[in-house]
Amino acid sequence: MSSKRNSSRREAFPRARGARGLLALSVAISAALAMASVQAQDAQPTQGKSAEGVKTLDTVVVTGSHIRGTPEDAALPVEVVTAEDLRRQGSPTVLDFIKSLPITGSVLGESNQTNTNLGAQSRSGGGTINLRGLGPQRTLVLMNGRRFQYGQVDTNLLPQAAIGRVEILKDGAAATYGSDAIGGVVNFITRTDLQGFDISVDNRFVRGSDGDRTASFAYGWKGDNGNILVSAGFQHRSELSVMDRDWSYVPRTVNPTSYSAYSNPGLYYTSFFVPTVDVGCSALGGEVAAGACQFPFAPYLNLIERENRQQIYAEANASLSDSVRFHGETLYSVNDTPDLRTSPAFFPLNGPTGPLSPFTVPNTNPGAVTALEQAGYNAAGIAANPLLYLYGWRPFAMGGNPVDGGMGGTSTERKYTLFRTALSLDGDIGESTHWQVSGTYVRDKALARTPDILVNRLQRALNGLGGPNCTGTTPGANGCQYFDPFSNAVARNPALGLSNPYYVSANANSRELSGWLFGDVAIKAASDYWVLDAVVDGETGLQLGNGPVSYAVGGQVRRLSYASDPLNTESNFLVNPCPTPGDTTCLYQTGAFIFQGPTVPARLSEDVRAVFGELHLPIAAKLDAQLAVRYEDYGGQTGSTTNPKLALKWQATDWLGLRGSVGTTFRGPAPANVAPGGGTTVAFVGPAGGFRAVDNFGNPAVGPEKAFTYNVGALFKAGGFSASVDYWSYKLKDQIVSIPAGTIAAAVAGTGLANCSSPLRDLITFNNNNTCVQGTTTGVDIARIRSDTTNGPTVNTSGLDLAANYFLDDVWGGTMVFSTNATLVLKYDQEQFNYRGVKVSNAYDARGYLNYERLPGTVSKWRGTLAAEYDRGPHSLNARFNYIEGVIDDRGPVAVATNSGPVMSTAPVNIGSFKTVDLTYLLQLTPTWSFNASVFNLFDEDPPQTRTSLTYDPAISSPYGRSFKVGVRMQF
Repeated sequence: MSSKRNSSRREAFPRARGARGLLALSVAISAALAMASVQAQDAQPTQGKSAEGVKTLDTVVVTGSHIRGTPEDAALPVEVVTAEDLRRQGSPTVLDFIKSLPITGSVLGESNQTNTNLGAQSRSGGGTINLRGLGPQRTLVLMNGRRFQYGQVDTNLLPQAAIGRVEILKDGAAATYGSDAIGGVVNFITRTDLQGFDISVDNRFVRGSDGDRTASFAYGWKGDNGNILVSAGFQHRSELSVMDRDWSYVPRTVNPTSYSAYSNPGLYYTSFFVPTVDVGCSALGGEVAAGACQFPFAPYLNLIERENRQQIYAEANASLSDSVRFHGETLYSVNDTPDLRTSPAFFPLNGPTGPLSPFTVPNTNPGAVTALEQAGYNAAGIAANPLLYLYGWRPFAMGGNPVDGGMGGTSTERKYTLFRTALSLDGDIGESTHWQVSGTYVRDKALARTPDILVNRLQRALNGLGGPNCTGTTPGANGCQYFDPFSNAVARNPALGLSNPYYVSANANSRELSGWLFGDVAIKAASDYWVLDAVVDGETGLQLGNGPVSYAVGGQVRRLSYASDPLNTESNFLVNPCPTPGDTTCLYQTGAFIFQGPTVPARLSEDVRAVFGELHLPIAAKLDAQLAVRYEDYGGQTGSTTNPKLALKWQATDWLGLRGSVGTTFRGPAPANVAPGGGTTVAFVGPAGGFRAVDNFGNPAVGPEKAFTYNVGALFKAGGFSASVDYWSYKLKDQIVSIPAGTIAAAVAGTGLANCSSPLRDLITFNNNNTCVQGTTTGVDIARIRSDTTNGPTVNTSGLDLAANYFLDDVWGGTMVFSTNATLVLKYDQEQFNYRGVKVSNAYDARGYLNYERLPGTVSKWRGTLAAEYDRGPHSLNARFNYIEGVIDDRGPVAVATNSGPVMSTAPVNIGSFKTVDLTYLLQLTPTWSFNASVFNLFDEDPPQTRTSLTYDPAISSPYGRSFKVGVRMQF
């Protein structure tokens, strides 16, 4: 049987006009050829139902081999999930399906941009796949056997309505597919069985939000000469605020991580450097502790962000002659997060004279006069304080962001657009040789917009020279306005519903002035990715004990062109490297914004060439072997690599089969890893006592990472029972990592006092003009941290995959299927990390820990599902029990400072397991119409409490709670 090849991948963005032209051309060619009167290409078999309503599976698995006809029970551990399987589980989105896989690790899901565990997965609003917890950059994602996108794949861009099945190769596969397939391969394969229309809509009811809605349309046509598939999909997810879940906003003694000492109301110093906490702190919902106003920022954020996704997909297959066939596919996809919420305003990492330097407020500012009066100063005391200094402070906090209506956090934007097209020709030479050539092109665009306050404008407004209509140099006159940074300008806390008794309406900041303070850190990025593949496979003419030896040989060329640019001059480092516009000579070139660093335009490229070979050896009647080897050349300092692989399958008895594989894998650095520039993120840094800006930089000298993997398994089958168990092991060396900010800070100031002679001192920017005084400077004085890309320590991980199915016929006139799928991580050890000859971190065991400020993020020991399904006539009921074992917070108990002394945090060191039960009912009303209803998290299980920003860990739990979903489907 013929089947599609596994070959290419991409991520790119050509010009919009060119992309639209290619889209139109590809669709036109595909449709024309599909209608041509020639013989159709063999369709890929899919799971369906027999006449009696019993599920059948005749899938031929091809993922993991370029040789045609690779069977389902081959030597490699491949799991197949069909669209019908997913429908019986309540039609989860691609993201929800990925999060349910027992073999996955931490993945993006709820756009939780504040969670340090997901810091390396920087595509807010995107979805990722992270097999074995080795990182999404080490899982290769394919669509119809070809690379879907360059680098870290956003699964929210996949054409969900067109997917027929998903094949998951749970083994390293660089010998077959090249770079990135260290953790495994996930291949999304489109449906070719559709004849007619398939339309469905559903709605998920979520307490506290407007719910989630999806709609899909697919049309398929099959003729004697070919087939076409056209699909469109839409998914909407509503926002869910922190305040819509009572478990997410908790006291600081329970979760200090969700509080910040940089507040408004905040901390200021008088001219005599007397620290004073703004009098309105407690009234507006803060907590006065440790000499500062502690700001609970979680209520201004969302647990789930509002997202809109659309996909349009077209595919055609046709035979051009008796021996030549054509395949064409085109996808246009958008993933839009238009209102991702962050803090009402970032705190000032950059001041008028350098990092963490204070902003000053003259006593001519009406807000300063009122603040001093409320603090007990008389007229003489006010006159004796010509300047107030703002330290533990931010321009907006408990009063919300007035520019966005004052109801919560600042609105930011993320939008990703993908155009992808793939064309291929394949044919036969004689009866035993097959060839294929294919080309794939992807244009991938990203837009990120994050408002931040401009340093120069903020200081001018504090001095009375603020506002868009300000002329002249007289404070408070000629359209110039004062910005009041104190609580007397704040009427209420909109998130908590609290009124401020210290509010003075005459001092209120106008929305016009507040908006003028902000600029946008806006970045657009675009990449063009081309992949050309050629494969020849067939029989060698050699015979072994169980048949002919088959082979596949081929080559691949990949080319990437990437560009990233700021969308305005405010965030362009080449134009405004200093706080004052037009100044290029400042000592500390931290850019124009109080928090976010400037953007450096980037132009990156990559060219990769590869050749590979593969053999299938039917050694004996019950013994098969697969051999593969691939040579891949990156050029430059990265160089080349050769990766072999051997897989064996022995059918020992009719009921027992044994399989195993061993090989090496490889991942070269991405262009961003070797680029000298970088971008800025925010992370909670323990030694600094709060969140800090982290400037991420590439490294031209970074080398490739390599892994040695092996897998040993057994397959059992007897009557209606089948099962498999596989032991897997990965040894990953020279992993390409960005040094965690917390690790750098701990190396320099982990004991509290900073080591000013540390070899990593240059990666830290301290406040007070970057001054480090031995014996005086502490970790709290850290302003920014530079995180360089480097080759990190070795990781050793291993575990067991367990799966079983038991089928019972004639149960009360129907059929019953029990199934289970689980993964046990036996080991996840990170070796000692040395950087520049310094021990940056000790070796540690990551298994069963939160790993909040270290790689690889949360690693649960056990993840699994137990399911039961009953089918009778038009009725189908599916029940699933989902289990993710809890972890330990490796940070241990923490002391929370209060005015009466330190109080030990009561947040649990042990983070509980997450257990849910899901039910789905399907009813085939007529041959055309069907109905589905689901309840997820039947018992309304809350996520286990953690000391993370939003008090839960998205890697092991969900914020939804109990939710209901109903939908209808029409097929004709």
